[in-house]
This record gives sequence, structure tokens and C-alpha cells, in this order.
Amino acid sequence: MGKQKGRPIKYVPLRTLPSRLYALMLKEALAKHKIPSIVKGDDVGIMLGSYSTTSPVEVSIWVPEKDKKRCEEIADQMFDHI
Repeated sequence: MGKQKGRPIKYVPLRTLPSRLYALMLKEALAKHKIPSIVKGDDVGIMLGSYSTTSPVEVSIWVPEKDKKRCEEIADQMFDHI
């Protein structure tokens, strides 16, 4: 958990994405809305040369519980096709 103004932030999973590339794109979009996020997943995909649209390992993005609904809307706008 992170902290915001002295209080712990409870992170919850937002969604699983096909690669770290998609997760980092979403992380950047959330940051533009001042929403912190955490990307979780092994970096083995990078080592295997798949830093692209698909990865052999699951990558997920976690967001503050209080912002989850807003994050879902942002993610749906970006990734309604995957």
C-alpha cells in the first residue's frame, strides 16, 4: 500500500492486460488524471523479446480502491478492443 496525505492507499486490481506495453500506456493515462497505479507482472516478457502487444506472462495494473470506477472508464475508452 502507498500513502497519500498520511493515510495508506488500498490498491485493488483494475484489469489484466496482454503485455507490459499496454499496462504502461494505461499507467501513463491514469497519471495524467493524477491517479497513481502499480503495474504487476514478471519482466520475463522483456527478456524474451516480447515488449510488444502480447507477453507470455500476465501483466496487471492496480489502482487505488477509491478511484477504481473512474479508472475502469479510462481503461474501457483505451482498450475496448482487447
